[in-house]
Amino acid sequence: MGRKALGLSPLLIQGYGRHATEDTPVSRWRGIGSANMRHSLSPEALSSTAAERSGVGRRQPATQRGTAIFVCFMAPLVLALVCWSLWGGRWVPSSIQQAIELGGIVLIGVTGLILASHVRHRNVQIERAYSTHLEELSQRLRSLAYQDSLTDLYNHRYFYEQLSHEVERAQRYGRPVSVILLDLDNFKQVNDTYGHLMGDKLLALMGQVIKDQVRASDIAARYGGDEFAIILPDTPRPAAEATAEKLSRAIATGRTNAGSMSENLPLSASFGVACCPDESRSVSELLQLADDRVYAAKAARSSPQPLAAAE
Repeated sequence: MGRKALGLSPLLIQGYGRHATEDTPVSRWRGIGSANMRHSLSPEALSSTAAERSGVGRRQPATQRGTAIFVCFMAPLVLALVCWSLWGGRWVPSSIQQAIELGGIVLIGVTGLILASHVRHRNVQIERAYSTHLEELSQRLRSLAYQDSLTDLYNHRYFYEQLSHEVERAQRYGRPVSVILLDLDNFKQVNDTYGHLMGDKLLALMGQVIKDQVRASDIAARYGGDEFAIILPDTPRPAAEATAEKLSRAIATGRTNAGSMSENLPLSASFGVACCPDESRSVSELLQLADDRVYAAKAARSSPQPLAAAE
């Protein structure tokens, strides 16, 4: 089937076009920005960027300068005091010599305390900078490990970890947790008709729709290809089904909080909702039940209509 042109809203072209040209599978297949992305994701680049933000590299020379000042300033004072103790009695009475020696000792002690306090303060700053650097690096690596770069949702790994935790909590305290599985309808036909680049844009926009419709406490993830999953803690099945219906309407109208998603592109999705501990007692049972209901919803739909090309 030939690739056909699609009329898109300005938001689709301007707001979300970057997903396909900067950090998407399509851009990596075509080599667009691949070298820059490999550099930005390398451990060396992450470490150097975080170090620059934290200021670690700037504080180390300052501490070295402080140590040099300490040595250069204290060494002449100590040498002068020793020389005065040995030969000062030749020019002044012993009482004056002792008084000057005492003053020199006090001066050296006070100067040493000041410089030592300064060096200690700088060392504390360096330790704090390193802590900040490590925390930023840890957060960036965690983001890379748990987020899907195309949709900006969580990935499959994070979804499973959080679902296991929520199911365990539901069984222990009897608090319900629901799962919504969402499968886009006719997504293969979109890819075949408009190309994989359009499919990537559609997935990115679906991620935005889902984020707009769920609560802050809900966990939305890209489950696989064109499938999405949402964990709803402390939510019984009727409330989860209401959320699924709200999502279905938002997808059908093709709108996000930022505006219209696309034009002349029929959008729909099939949903499956399951709840723990009312209907299942384990993660596998919960997902299997929700998946069965997704396929039942697909089977209940009428045969898909062919996509109409934009004028």
